[in-house]
Amino acid sequence: MQGETTRAPAAQQRGAWGIVGAAFIMLALNTGFGFYALGAFSRSYVDNTDITLTAASAGATIFLLSNGLGGLPVARLLPRYGIRRVMVVSVLISGACIALLGSVSHAWQLWLLYAVYGTASAGYSMIPASTMVLERFKDRSPARPLAVAAAGLSVGGALFTPIVTAAVLANGLQVTGFVMAAVVIGVLIPIAGFAQPRRPIETLPSSPQDSSTSTAVLQDLHEPLVSVERTRWAFITLCVAFGLLIMSQVAAIAHMLILGQERDIVNPAVAVSLIAATSVVGRVLGILVLPHVPLKILSLAMSVLQVSSLIVIATAHSLPALIVGAVLMGLTVGNNQVFVPLWVLDLFGIERYAHLFARANLYTSFGIAAAPLYVGVVHQLTGDYFVPFLLMGAGSAVAGLLILTLPSRGRPA
Repeated sequence: MQGETTRAPAAQQRGAWGIVGAAFIMLALNTGFGFYALGAFSRSYVDNTDITLTAASAGATIFLLSNGLGGLPVARLLPRYGIRRVMVVSVLISGACIALLGSVSHAWQLWLLYAVYGTASAGYSMIPASTMVLERFKDRSPARPLAVAAAGLSVGGALFTPIVTAAVLANGLQVTGFVMAAVVIGVLIPIAGFAQPRRPIETLPSSPQDSSTSTAVLQDLHEPLVSVERTRWAFITLCVAFGLLIMSQVAAIAHMLILGQERDIVNPAVAVSLIAATSVVGRVLGILVLPHVPLKILSLAMSVLQVSSLIVIATAHSLPALIVGAVLMGLTVGNNQVFVPLWVLDLFGIERYAHLFARANLYTSFGIAAAPLYVGVVHQLTGDYFVPFLLMGAGSAVAGLLILTLPSRGRPA
């Protein structure tokens, strides 16, 4: 009897980590076949249709904004219909959109398709993935499981971007789109069934009588640091802080190659590729450190690293200097995204998590969409990348100061 009692929690733990693996795969396909693949799609449209680079770039912006907006209805639908139904519908619509990528010949068709695809793909994004993980880890610290699942965001880009790019060049977007659609549907529909939570996250028990979880951990998850009356202030502070951090990352990645070319730096693409590689390393380090260091300390450390990287890049006139800046930036790229859901959970509690995280995700999407344009305009006004990157560094410093004002439990995440 004792052996059976011991085996039951072990089996539950394995099942919980299986959910983390499912969320990891979900997010890898979400970004690998979405955000990171947009460049390969745009190149195909410019080469094979009358769609201009400007129109294709506008399509990418529409995709990002639609993805952020799509998170709001997803957050409202999750407690009502459950993750399985939301995911299945989202995956089927996304698969249809991906299959139609090769049929686009006009800009308006591309924008419409990207708007639908971006909205639908929110149904298997970080919002349902993190909700799914939190439900299974409600009786222990969710920081490490969330960090492991969120690593799929980086791995998806590193793994699928070269594959999709090579496939589009070799076989065209029509064939590649059909294959990608088959992969998305064939992989994510089974995962949707496997990842179905036992109950919507809002109905989780809040007392030890209703669950086998410990009272202390349940209090940590269910009792927010911020009262309802102060939610607005804390939420705006959080969104502005991480919006500035993520905006700076996206802008740096988008413009680093051009910066290198303007300054006659040999092979600046090496530095750009190192950002993706070190983002994975940074995410792994974050997974190891999260259980032992308070979330506020880690967030401040990422802010300092990002300010340092942007200053180095702003002043870089050689490949070694650019590489140093890229490596520092990559370490922050691997962690800032996963800190947002952890902060939302800590500040506002599990009952308000899905809706507030969806809104935070939307607002950071605005920063992501605006970042390349912002840097491009400032560069045009100043004639160099020195001022734009210093301004982004100043924004990251402001983000660190804002994080200092947020309340913290004073314990590891």
